[in-house]
Amino acid sequence: MFPRMYKIEPQIRIQVVQYYLGNGVTLMETAQKFNVNYRSVFKWVKWYKEEGEQRLLSTYKRPWNRAEKELEEKVVLLKENKPALTVRKAQEILGKEGIKISIKGIWGIWKRYVLAGRSKKDSYASFGQLTPEIKDSLKRIKELVNEGRVKEASGIVNVLPSFPKDPVLKEIPEELLTPRRQLDRLFFSFGEIPFPQFCRKAKKIRKALEKKGEFYSSISAGFMECLALSWMTAPEKQLELINLLKEKTEGIREPIFQFHLSFHEGIIHSKFLHFNEAKACLKQCIRLLRSLPYPIFFDCMASLLTNMTDHKNILFYYQKALETETDENDRKILLWKLSLTHAVAGRYRESIRLLRHAEKQMEGTRSSFAIVNAYCAFGRGDILRASSLFKSALEGSESGQLRNYLQAASLGLAEIQAALGNKKEAKIILHKYLSLLRKYRMEMEILIRNILLRKVLVNEQIQGFPMLYLFSLLQNGCKRGGYKKALRFAQDNGLLGFFHRIIVFFPEPVRDLLEKGKSTGLPKAILRLPVFNKEVPVYHIRFLGNLIVHKNQKRLAVKLQPKDRAFLIHLGIKAGEPEKEISLKSLYNNFWKKSKHPARNLSHLLVRIKKAVNLPSHLLEVSYKKDNPVLVNKGVHFITDYDEFQQSLAQAKALLCAGEWGFAKREYLRAFKLSRGEPFRKMYDDWSDDKRLEVIFSYEKEILSFVKELISRGRKKEAEKLLKKAEKIIPNSDLRMQTDSRRL
Repeated sequence: MFPRMYKIEPQIRIQVVQYYLGNGVTLMETAQKFNVNYRSVFKWVKWYKEEGEQRLLSTYKRPWNRAEKELEEKVVLLKENKPALTVRKAQEILGKEGIKISIKGIWGIWKRYVLAGRSKKDSYASFGQLTPEIKDSLKRIKELVNEGRVKEASGIVNVLPSFPKDPVLKEIPEELLTPRRQLDRLFFSFGEIPFPQFCRKAKKIRKALEKKGEFYSSISAGFMECLALSWMTAPEKQLELINLLKEKTEGIREPIFQFHLSFHEGIIHSKFLHFNEAKACLKQCIRLLRSLPYPIFFDCMASLLTNMTDHKNILFYYQKALETETDENDRKILLWKLSLTHAVAGRYRESIRLLRHAEKQMEGTRSSFAIVNAYCAFGRGDILRASSLFKSALEGSESGQLRNYLQAASLGLAEIQAALGNKKEAKIILHKYLSLLRKYRMEMEILIRNILLRKVLVNEQIQGFPMLYLFSLLQNGCKRGGYKKALRFAQDNGLLGFFHRIIVFFPEPVRDLLEKGKSTGLPKAILRLPVFNKEVPVYHIRFLGNLIVHKNQKRLAVKLQPKDRAFLIHLGIKAGEPEKEISLKSLYNNFWKKSKHPARNLSHLLVRIKKAVNLPSHLLEVSYKKDNPVLVNKGVHFITDYDEFQQSLAQAKALLCAGEWGFAKREYLRAFKLSRGEPFRKMYDDWSDDKRLEVIFSYEKEILSFVKELISRGRKKEAEKLLKKAEKIIPNSDLRMQTDSRRL
């Protein structure tokens, strides 16, 4: 027996209902046993049958004037089935069925279920407001989740009219949720799971909602799917989806839907080089932005301008987004985007400053940060670091983002080769991914590569894109002041950093100005690059086999003793760029550990090496100015075949991860072809021994991985051939035993 009370505890309600349903007694008998009013028992039993146990656990008191559950569901389905339906038309339809309800009542129901008055802060999501009803239920949901009663928690989640932006939803498995709640849950996965996986989930939810006739909610799922496709650079699939969403949203006057349609359509037209159509979408977005002054929409505007290569106005929208954004994680992502904008504009110091403030929050940001850092390193003339960062971008990319990072990193690697004066290698890198870019219909990227390969001229139809207009000016070269016009245009339109990277493909006007003693408008770091100064020596050291040395693409007849060869390789790896230095102490400890006169030995060795490779004496000097004396590279560039090996492997792995087997195989074979024999043969210093093991272990690991991939694809003969070559390079290896190819 329980004392009569004004407010009955939720657990007592459950006991009362369970007693009534389980013992075959009347409402009055149950009321008398528990000392409660029989009307309360009747009400609790009704709630239990309609909404389950969670309704009894709620302490929220339903407003007296709220419509019955059955009528609410009817009003909701009207909007879900016909997304363009207005409140007046809905009232008219219900009136014909003899149902009287006010316009305010219909609007209130739609708003509770987020079918009207959507939040503009999370425009891709369908989160509802934290009303007293939702707040009460959310408290109970969290209690159940903490107790491990996830299934019971999902029961409450699924019957709520909407769900707030609360991460507790991530704690409930998606299979226990309705498609509508799965959509809410999916929002928290953006940037945490690979974009292809996110896209598949969004599509599955969209189809499930369509099957249930919930077309309004399916539109939100469609926009989330579209967002993932945009990040994946899949314009054809995105266009197909946009056309479908256009049909569904026809007649809907919601600015959010109209903005997202114009935004995504504008990006697609940019990808396909349809400038006028993209510009029309941009104008529509600007018009709608007046009623949508929120961070997400400013961010979208900047993204659309990025795709249109209009970097002049991007800064304004990112700054507006930062001013209005309060979420710390979103602010950090915006800072990264802003740093990229500054890097493209040639403001490298500001770009790096912003990058330090932005922490890595999203999937794939390792690659994103590496790309921005690489742009800044190139702009500062540190092309060795830029090369390493482009390689890191490929290694850190996940499959859904490969298209973006592969085109950016491979273009960057081509720029580095062009900067070193290696025109042939630059062309090879530019050309080898054209077929892959065509497969994904990345028209802008294809056109840029063909321009750099000097295969096409920019026509007037596409000169509306600032980046392409810049190319048209550069193609004029010295004629009609094309170079100076291009430089001014780049400065005025936020493209100066991009100009610094592509001018290495158009060196003629720069060389001409330098010969005449005139200003080029370029930083000294860029002008010091070998492409603009043929007197700067570039050495290509190939040590993955017998030592081969090229100077400015010409092979040298080099004859060096083992220690001299080891020192030259050591120099090329440790101090491969101007202003790089090596501690004399480390050199003495490695090459002349037991010598009484290491300084004299080093001096003699440097004389021999400079003579052997025709290296000007003043470009390699010993400096005693610091407490720690160093050997300083005063103006030489070194590249090695081991760098090329690692870059090819990074590209191969990224391609394999993305399912592009044909391209991956080509890169793997290109990498393995660089190994011609045992590295560091007859070189016995400590550094060479350690480096030999590093190279061999890396080669062995990658060759085994690739051989197993070949075998799994039924290519055993190719695997055997590769193993035979590898066994010659790696002495005393047991590669066959490790692959166990026959058993596989």
